Amino acid sequence: MNWSLYIALFLTASICDVRGQDDQMPPKMTSTFNNEYYYPRDTMLTDATINCKAKNGQIKYEWKKNGAVVRNSQYVSVDELTGNLRFVRMMNEDYGTYQCFATNDLGTSLSKPFKVKESRMSSFPTSEVQEVRCKQFEHCVVQCREKPTCTPDSQCRVEWKIGQGTKTNVEISKRVGVDGNGDLHFLWSDTSDWAGQQYRCGVWQEQMKMLVVGSETELKIEVASTVPELEPILRFKENGKAVYGGKGVLRCMFSGYPAPEVEWISPDNTIIKNTPGKYEISDYGRVLNILQADPSYEGNYFCKGKGKTESTNQNVFLNVTSAPILVGDNQMRDIMVPVGKDAMFHCDASSLPGESPPSLPKWKKNGADLMIDGGKYIVSENSRLLTVTDVQKPSDTGAYQCMSENSEGVLLKEAILKVIDPITIRERPLSSYKILPGDVLNLAVIADSDPSLTLQYKWMFTDLRGNQKEIESNEFWKISWPNNNNLTIDVRQVSDPGVVFSLTGDYSVKIYHNHDQKSINITVETDIITTVAPQSPIVQQANLNFLIYIAVAVVFLIVVIIIVFCLVRRNQGGVYSVDKKEVEAGHDPEKELLESGFQDLSRADDDRSPNYPVYDYEDEKHVIDDDDDSLGEYEGDLELNKFNEDGSFIGLYANKKDKKAPKSESDV
Repeated sequence: MNWSLYIALFLTASICDVRGQDDQMPPKMTSTFNNEYYYPRDTMLTDATINCKAKNGQIKYEWKKNGAVVRNSQYVSVDELTGNLRFVRMMNEDYGTYQCFATNDLGTSLSKPFKVKESRMSSFPTSEVQEVRCKQFEHCVVQCREKPTCTPDSQCRVEWKIGQGTKTNVEISKRVGVDGNGDLHFLWSDTSDWAGQQYRCGVWQEQMKMLVVGSETELKIEVASTVPELEPILRFKENGKAVYGGKGVLRCMFSGYPAPEVEWISPDNTIIKNTPGKYEISDYGRVLNILQADPSYEGNYFCKGKGKTESTNQNVFLNVTSAPILVGDNQMRDIMVPVGKDAMFHCDASSLPGESPPSLPKWKKNGADLMIDGGKYIVSENSRLLTVTDVQKPSDTGAYQCMSENSEGVLLKEAILKVIDPITIRERPLSSYKILPGDVLNLAVIADSDPSLTLQYKWMFTDLRGNQKEIESNEFWKISWPNNNNLTIDVRQVSDPGVVFSLTGDYSVKIYHNHDQKSINITVETDIITTVAPQSPIVQQANLNFLIYIAVAVVFLIVVIIIVFCLVRRNQGGVYSVDKKEVEAGHDPEKELLESGFQDLSRADDDRSPNYPVYDYEDEKHVIDDDDDSLGEYEGDLELNKFNEDGSFIGLYANKKDKKAPKSESDV
């Protein structure tokens, strides 16, 4: 089988295994929902569908409004297979609080509750044209009077029109702008601002595609006799509010001639520039958008106008708000718990600083309120901890929810509890064994667990000195692959008792997955008595390698010493020439040697000179016939008890000769 096919089969098996696990899990909501949805009343809708999706197996969906199940009707439809809630036409009775429920055989998951509200747009009242007087080069404001109701704010914007009809907009520029209330500002006025055509305030509702206009105004511009230089003056500012993770908007508007620039300063006193994902400056610097707000963004921001002079810093405040949030890591996490153990869920809800504290958590299972009776379900830590005792399958498997709320919204968090079969050991090794050279010892474990989980095995060894390590396959240890549930200790090829002794100690195997574990301990002993300190096979190999390195180093050192010694001896010179030196000194070495009688002495190497007397054995008075007579020549003067350890008597013989005076020099 080639590797690509093997990998493909492995991935397919893994996907099937994951799908199998999903089929055995309670549902988990994957859709997110807005806090509010707006639809206009009594209007045919083309895009009014809310989607609800959950994972884990075959899901059946159900929608509830104000706690009652939503049924299919003329203008509302619910698809229990796809989870879609669709409004065809909104009637008054269709507004309210909605919630989605996703159910499979093991439990029910539910969405956060949200509101469906009416999208509205009213009209300007009928009113007379109003005149506004402005002075050239100075600030002038035209109010949007009796502005109509428009909801939601996100779908509404103010547009100023000039002249008849609704097609001609007032051009927004560095000199002309609209504040957060919808009023029109000329940061400095010009005579061209009035050409005899009225200004009208218009409000556009994006969802309804509707524009209403009103608040008709005429301008009267007083011409200035001189061109002044006017310092920046704050004309409008607006604090902002941002939902955690949403966008906050701050506004500052300065008048002056010429029209001033606007500079923004953050709470940490740094100048703000356009920063992707964080800051966005618009409307010619008059609007600061703060993106993806989090609690650290809350605080006082500053704006100032910059012309030929600068204004003082003006503070605007950003308030970051949120429904209750969960604090800490171990909050409402999905868990798998073996049968008979306790399951615990934490729901430590809190509000952001400066907001009202959240309500105590309320607990649900599969969307229904839990009956807290101190038996099966126990709440503690001021309702922040739920304990499900002595869990059983399948009754305690399901989706558990905690709910809390404050002035800014509702928190709903859920976590899945899946009750699983505990790890069961079917076959296991004995608690102790003995090994000798030539043995093979198999330590095999067979265990079962929940079908959705895969068991893992980890072998450990602690030697007689207390050193512990994880076992890996080597010359003496073999771990089965791929399950690792069998350890073989193989000393069939071992004759060294020290190696066998090094393999004795405490063995253990941990059988585990992410949600449960069990351990087995085995002692391995031997009857071998050895003076060799026990070491692990890996340590022995390491020691052998170390000894080899030491031996090589010693041989190398000896070779170096020999080479150095030879070189030193060679540099000491040749043989000293005695004759040459003596002759040069006026001596005759040969003559002096003859006169000294040195030639009469016998040589140790038995090289006889012509004058050396030859010994005649036939003249010997006593013939040595056997070994016993071989000492006869010593005429009883030899003391046998005075032989040396090696049988030598040279020293003794020398002493004996000293007692007798030689007859002549030639007899010596």
